[in-house]
Amino acid sequence: ARTVGLGRLPRRVGQPAAMPTAKQLPYIIAGIVLMTLQPVLVTLSQNAQGKLDYSAISSTLLTEMLKIGISVGFLTTSPNHAPVVISQEILQYAIPAFIYFVNNNLVFAILSHVDATTFQLLSQLKTVFTGLLFRCFLGRHLNVYQYLAIVQLASGTATSQMPLCSAAGSAVAERSSLLGVLLSVLSCVLSAFGGIYSEKLLKDKPKDSIHWQNIQLYTWGIAFNALGVVLQQGTSLFRAGFFTGFHGWAWVVVLNNALNGLAISAILKYADNIARVYAHACAMLVTMVISIFLFDQSPSAQLILAIVMVGASAVQYNLNPSECVAAEIPEYVPVSSHERSVGHQGER
Repeated sequence: ARTVGLGRLPRRVGQPAAMPTAKQLPYIIAGIVLMTLQPVLVTLSQNAQGKLDYSAISSTLLTEMLKIGISVGFLTTSPNHAPVVISQEILQYAIPAFIYFVNNNLVFAILSHVDATTFQLLSQLKTVFTGLLFRCFLGRHLNVYQYLAIVQLASGTATSQMPLCSAAGSAVAERSSLLGVLLSVLSCVLSAFGGIYSEKLLKDKPKDSIHWQNIQLYTWGIAFNALGVVLQQGTSLFRAGFFTGFHGWAWVVVLNNALNGLAISAILKYADNIARVYAHACAMLVTMVISIFLFDQSPSAQLILAIVMVGASAVQYNLNPSECVAAEIPEYVPVSSHERSVGHQGER
């Protein structure tokens, strides 16, 4: 029906953003919880000087061993798994395994230079690099909403690094050093590339068991981390002991990192990298709340503003154009004097 007046009203196009499916949701929730706990647990595992008493590379090696152990357990107990065939494809898993090897060890160095909440904020830069690498390597094109989300994300992370105005927040500001920021950016590049390559490997063979695919990936992870232990510690490892410095929180870090790796693998297999970075955004918000109570931190105005900007950017990045409200210009429909008089008579 024609609207009597200046013209037709604009119409809404599309439906609300699609929620994760019932199959994807448990993996995404698990990823959010485990990614939230990661920086908090690493901080709790540090000594009074903010250093680690245990070897970071030994911790990542134990994490890879635990992940492959869990994967083997799931594979052997799965009732309907297909027979595994070892082929040259296992060599392809060496690439993301090496990237994860470097990135996992970077996390310990980053958290020695930035606080837990800033670490989560800077981690959102992986959305930028994921979008760029999607376009370069997978041919995935970004729409205008996603480009705007990337600009908003960059602004949010920049806001988090602005100097604090209050003297009380100077200690937190000094903790976030330039080295920590640069290491975080490098970690985001590696995380984005490793995620894209892993998603490609996991989805190229959709019928393969995810546990078998994980075993191939973690086999290389153990090899790289074992080499790293030898190169970094050498004979001192055998004199001091492999488990030197490990305590309760250190073992919790190993368990959390192992479960986090399995959750991320499931997200890439059954969802995609966009769901992964969105989970990181949710983890960032929860980490801020936990850090306030655990570490007696008072969030600054810059930090709160940055969290709002990064959170909004993460949501906007995951929206499709058809799921947004179309900003259409109302179509002007001339109204004749007869229609106007009929309209006035109807109002009476």
